[in-house]
Amino acid sequence: MKTTTVKKSDALLVLLFCLALGGMLALFLLLPKEELSLKEKRVLAAPPRLTGTELLSGRFAEDAERYAADHLPGRDFLVGLDARAAQLLGRQTAGEVYLCRDGRLVEAPAPYDEETIRRNVAALLDFAEQAPCPVDLLLVPSAGAVAEEGLPALADPYRDGEIIAAAYGMAEGRLQTLELLPLFQAAEDPAGLYYRTDHHWTSRGAQLAAAAYLASIGRESRAPEDYAVRREPDFRGSTYARAALWSLPAEELELWDCGGRFQVENAETPGVHEGLFYELRLAENDKYPVFLDGNHSLVRVRNLDGAGKGKLLLIRDSFGSSFACFLAEDFEELVLVDLRYYREPVSELLAAEDFDRVLILYSVGNFMTDSNIVKLD
Repeated sequence: MKTTTVKKSDALLVLLFCLALGGMLALFLLLPKEELSLKEKRVLAAPPRLTGTELLSGRFAEDAERYAADHLPGRDFLVGLDARAAQLLGRQTAGEVYLCRDGRLVEAPAPYDEETIRRNVAALLDFAEQAPCPVDLLLVPSAGAVAEEGLPALADPYRDGEIIAAAYGMAEGRLQTLELLPLFQAAEDPAGLYYRTDHHWTSRGAQLAAAAYLASIGRESRAPEDYAVRREPDFRGSTYARAALWSLPAEELELWDCGGRFQVENAETPGVHEGLFYELRLAENDKYPVFLDGNHSLVRVRNLDGAGKGKLLLIRDSFGSSFACFLAEDFEELVLVDLRYYREPVSELLAAEDFDRVLILYSVGNFMTDSNIVKLD
């Protein structure tokens, strides 16, 4: 009797397992396929192409596996469950993101590599030697380095200060540099200078950095209380998407308006946009491109009020989008270049236009990982 009972239970388990697999397969085949994951803020894998070349190279199997993983029924729930389970088991990061004890999500530390620092600074110095105007360098520390309180107990140390010191030391006397880390750490609320669900600085952080930069080149800036601040709810940024901790609350995104009149053009979109903020972006899942429409190879900002002086070339990563909004009224024109997308020699742009200064602005994380910096010429 006992043997028969065991066999029946085994058969029941096999049947349930087969039903579960069959149910998942049926759902996978019948449910509509999304092109975009709203929570992860990324495009999902397209159906694999079955051709002889793809099959023989093994690419078809890889693409099919990616497609199946991206369109698995209940994927958002399963990804979130995995992230929570990993957190409970003591894993320090999810998607290279730390969950702080106060609920902030911060990027894990950038790797310290002296050869990378030396190579990137050498490229910047070669560029500066050919530039017909002063060149400035501003490295932005990460949120975890600025506000370390609340980090997980076993978090890797942040070496942003060492990275910035090494880069600035190599550039000493040849580039004008600005140290932000002690300024940010001394602020009333250092954590508030960065978003809780995104790796970028908030408008408050960007304004503080812009004011410090303007002061370093002998210019005055508007006081924080002189801006009209508009708060947009339901913002969830890049670290939220990577960590997959879906239960964390959204936050507010602030637009600080100086009241000036500006026109913005970029290389990828025809036409001229009035104003610094692309408010249609606020209706999208990723709201950060509200600042100058996000990442483009080249962005041109013109001050229509006639109060600004000179022309600035800003070579930047995505931190430059909100940062530039606080420089716009101080210059007649800003030109933003993103080396990840800009394919022409920047030296030709410098030769063709009459710039008063060049500012190279990178977050520490991008400075240590972006392979495009060495292509600057």
